[in-house]
Amino acid sequence: MSARVGYVVPVDGVRPREAVELASLAEQAGFHGVMAADTFQPWLPGLGQAPQVWPLLGTIAEHIGGDFGVGMAAVGNRMHPASIAQAAATLAMLHPGRHWLSIGPGEALHEHVTADYWPEPPVRIARLFEAVDLIRRLFAASVAGRDVRYAGEHFSLESTRLWTMPEQPPRVLVATSGPVTARRAGRSADGLLAVAVQPQQAALVLERFREGVEESGRDHSTVSAWLHLNVSWAATDAEALTQVSERYPMAAMRFARGDLRSPHVVEQIAKLVRPEDFTGRLLIGADPGLHREQLRDYLDLGYDRIFVHNVGSNQAAFVQAYGGDVLPSLG
Repeated sequence: MSARVGYVVPVDGVRPREAVELASLAEQAGFHGVMAADTFQPWLPGLGQAPQVWPLLGTIAEHIGGDFGVGMAAVGNRMHPASIAQAAATLAMLHPGRHWLSIGPGEALHEHVTADYWPEPPVRIARLFEAVDLIRRLFAASVAGRDVRYAGEHFSLESTRLWTMPEQPPRVLVATSGPVTARRAGRSADGLLAVAVQPQQAALVLERFREGVEESGRDHSTVSAWLHLNVSWAATDAEALTQVSERYPMAAMRFARGDLRSPHVVEQIAKLVRPEDFTGRLLIGADPGLHREQLRDYLDLGYDRIFVHNVGSNQAAFVQAYGGDVLPSLG
């Protein structure tokens, strides 16, 4: 088992029961830990699924022995930070020391469905960090057995506590691809989840995160620096290129996707994507050596852990290929 490589469950591309089975298969193959994204819609209509992540994770946790977490949970539209904190605390109570969560600024595709105003990026970032602060304060107060109140610019909380609360609160990471946000995460969160970054950008994001940790006066050993990595693996290079074109064209869109509101709109934009647009955006190919090399490069940068998301529908074959030819050499 590679303690440094986890598996991203493709929740928008498989039915919930298959997601549970894939998580178990991944652990058997040598992946350590599972991540599932908090979504309300799939990015493309053809992917076909968008389960509620919290009950799904609860079921996954019963079928694996490693840790598990929410990737990029968003706050402010669908869920208040207190609701996210309660869900996470319950999972952590059921599975002590195994659950964590990451908070992201959110995307309109998943958050606009409540018909609330969808804010501009600076407001989303401010809201993100206020949510992290609220959740961590609520965790700390609840562990101590006392109530807490919160009055922020974006969120408020009446005097209350989480009545179901483990002694060890879940870690709260910030999910981002931006260096400025990463630095703020280093000052205020339990860790970083760098999302969909190329090597040069990944190095900068990690550097800024470490600067923030130092500014906070904390030791680097007390925080986590994790990476969410998209790849397209298949039995042949041609198949790998076909599947990323069909199932993850978003990787080639050279603009922010946070304001797109419908899978059908994404599908229309995707018709403009050409195979050459993917160059340099993510690893596409069948050679396990290239996959080992890329994961090693990110680990050598200083990331503690990588969660790998294969964009294809060939999840079982991908898990077995990584388990046999990639993970054993990564430790």
